[in-house]
Amino acid sequence: MKLMTPSAMHALDEAAIKEYGIPGILLMEHAAYHLFKHLQGRDKAESVVIVCGPGNNGGDGLALARQLQTWGQSKVKVLLLAPREKLSEDGKTYFDICQKLQVDMMQIDKQNRDTAFKSLEVAKVIVDALFGTGLTRPVEGLYAEMIDHMNQSTAYKLSVDIPSGLDGNTGKVQGIGVMADYTITFVLPKKGLYQYPAPLYTGVVEVVDIGMPKALVEAAQTDTFSIEEEEMKVLLPRRAMRSNKGSFGKVLVIGGSQGMSGAPALTSMAAYKVGSGTVTAAVPYAILEIMEQKLTEVIHCGLPDEDGFFSKEAGKIVGAMLDRYDVIAIGPGLGRNRNVLPVLIDVLISDKPCVIDADALYFIPELTDLLRIRKAPTIITPHPGEMARLTGLTIAEILEQPLEIAKKVAQDLRVITVLKLERTVIADPNGDIYINRYGNSGLAKGGSGDVLTGIITGLLAQSLKTGLPAIAAAKLGCFLHAKAGDEAAKDLTEYSFLPSDTIHYLSQVLKALI
Repeated sequence: MKLMTPSAMHALDEAAIKEYGIPGILLMEHAAYHLFKHLQGRDKAESVVIVCGPGNNGGDGLALARQLQTWGQSKVKVLLLAPREKLSEDGKTYFDICQKLQVDMMQIDKQNRDTAFKSLEVAKVIVDALFGTGLTRPVEGLYAEMIDHMNQSTAYKLSVDIPSGLDGNTGKVQGIGVMADYTITFVLPKKGLYQYPAPLYTGVVEVVDIGMPKALVEAAQTDTFSIEEEEMKVLLPRRAMRSNKGSFGKVLVIGGSQGMSGAPALTSMAAYKVGSGTVTAAVPYAILEIMEQKLTEVIHCGLPDEDGFFSKEAGKIVGAMLDRYDVIAIGPGLGRNRNVLPVLIDVLISDKPCVIDADALYFIPELTDLLRIRKAPTIITPHPGEMARLTGLTIAEILEQPLEIAKKVAQDLRVITVLKLERTVIADPNGDIYINRYGNSGLAKGGSGDVLTGIITGLLAQSLKTGLPAIAAAKLGCFLHAKAGDEAAKDLTEYSFLPSDTIHYLSQVLKALI
């Protein structure tokens, strides 16, 4: 789904009004109706306090007040933090209508704010119509006090378009933000809604249609998208009846070192679990026996080692064996011994699509020229620490601008970049960015990244066989990994499920997509 900047969304509204002649007040009425329907479906919506600020956001709140007063069973009270002249023209119209309908409206100032705060304490529902998506400066003074008291209330909180206090473009909190239980956003989601820390504030996010012309929505330009479950079905490689194991790709996983057999094992099993035709694990002889005991379905290949790591001789063997495989995953448990460099270089100079992860990423800063000239699809999967080494930036700098940095790396190195975060960012070299809004803290465990690498590699092997682009494997892989973690958490809790459980729950998620 398209994610819009606040300015782009404003331009969309203006186009609907000017090009199609749709009155802005009609769009506001439709927006309020979705809020009204949501509240009518709640058992404890008999006492509603609507907190209205300036501009169109306050106007949406007043339009809702009119509907609740006219059609609803709720007792409604409006707290106004902006005078009438600070409202949009449509907002002023609703203000006047609410006055004539004798809606209980209270203009808040320093003298009566305590009375207003008490009304929040007894409310069953609070509607946050204070600020919209265009907020760019810190919330201060009475506005900040109001948000603080809204957050202290035990009432159900519904935010209009975006929780007040959040930056609609970045998701950052401008001093203080409303902690909503539910957010109804209009037409298309805003970029900031799915970027950390916004998900801590939004609660459930629902996107609603307010009558925006379909042609305008389809023509809206953006470089940022969210990953949505219903859109993943078309990215799943189809399986023909007349097929064999070669039809679904031959995967080679290169990794492992003494004490790190678990990483390539998880990667190999994940690649198999998403449908790869065959999976071969190439590991140092030092861990070959334990790998064969761990995995009976996977083919194993032992390579020369030294002190538990691949030796330089392993590189010569790898180079000669790559032609047998369709896709390569390299890095899980590989280790940072420089003897592994020839193995990595052989992969990079080959014409094989590859997924680069973990310890292989450690050496990439000195091999960037090889990445830039690769013709085959390449996917890298760094976490913030690995991205910091790759870019020369600090982790803090990466977390400050994750979308921009992932995009820059993807375009500079000509690779699909999967930046693993609370909301993982996938950047295509063509400039498009995707935000994965699934997943939970249970995935923050050693081995989860190895599972993700296996999933993406297994999907990549099948995607290329069926004509799907490499970005499809990255997007679908991130979704499957995160969604399987969500399903595992439901049964096992975020505390207890393991990376191997994520692999197990892949079947459940895949079944839902078929």
